[in-house]
Amino acid sequence: MRVRINAWHAVSALLIAGLAGAVLLLPALSFVGDALQPVVLEPSHSPVPPLVADAMWARTLGGRATELQPINPFTVGRLLSCHVLAERHVTADERSKAHDDCMTLMPAFQAVGYMSTVHLRNEGVWQDPRVPFAQIANMTRVSAKWTRDDLLSTLAERGEFGAPFVGITAAARGYFGREPGQVDVPQAAMLAGVMGNYRINPWCSPDAVAKMRGRVLGLMRENGTISAEAAEIADRADLGLMAPASEPHCPS
Repeated sequence: MRVRINAWHAVSALLIAGLAGAVLLLPALSFVGDALQPVVLEPSHSPVPPLVADAMWARTLGGRATELQPINPFTVGRLLSCHVLAERHVTADERSKAHDDCMTLMPAFQAVGYMSTVHLRNEGVWQDPRVPFAQIANMTRVSAKWTRDDLLSTLAERGEFGAPFVGITAAARGYFGREPGQVDVPQAAMLAGVMGNYRINPWCSPDAVAKMRGRVLGLMRENGTISAEAAEIADRADLGLMAPASEPHCPS
């Protein structure tokens, strides 16, 4: 008996098979990553002062969201589609703004990846072939199971805040001689601005750090956590850095 093949049915079957493969691929890679990595990434639970938390959430492009968005094939596809559409804008500034707006679909997505990277580096497996699988496993678990507070607490404890410091407490003390709960708006924004950057040294690059701070202040204003007036005043303030504990090694 001869069987006729309907072209549309064949295409539909291929699309369904492709979608099913995409849906199953991420969980499969995550499962492999869980099995291969030496230590699972667990959150910290130390409280973060509200002002610092707001600045850090703004820095991670968390927007007005209150929780993370699970990473799965559907949310990743939506994010990628948004970035493709963002490239249609004419000017670089418009494209940059559109790309930032896309990140609100996956609040703090980059911070989730950064925290996974820090964890794997700390475990000594960053150059290991297991890294891509472990990275996917960590990011998938964090986005699905951690809260906003879990992520901010872990960033505050283990994140890099400029070249000299690991952790928000060490950074607040080293830059301003204050505890994290004592910093003001411009100081909180500066700390958040250098978060995730282990190369920059604020004593060596004050202008670059001031621009980072200004961007965080703008995001905090957009999130509604500070007023436009407070953002403007903070953006005009001096960095207010105390003298470094040792002479910084600035590139020539």
